[in-house]
Amino acid sequence: MPFIHSVRVADPGTHNEHIEAVAVSQLTTGPLRVASRDAVHTDIVRGTRYRTLHPVTHEQTDVVARISPRGTRYIATVANGTETDNLLRLPRF
Repeated sequence: MPFIHSVRVADPGTHNEHIEAVAVSQLTTGPLRVASRDAVHTDIVRGTRYRTLHPVTHEQTDVVARISPRGTRYIATVANGTETDNLLRLPRF
């Protein structure tokens, strides 16, 4: 299962729609590769399960594919009442 460790965002970087790419590893440890937001969105729609992995807290949560009212494909964490495991709380690269 792929784990998202960090995100690259477009300015101002305040919404999930601003995520341009993510750094992903196949395991909780291991080499990172960069994947575009669209590639991850497509993978999730096809059935691949992605999770976030915060490098300090080690919190994890599932990532889902969403489409904004304007038609923008984006990714977001599952709403679980825990703000610290959100994609936008991960380190930036």
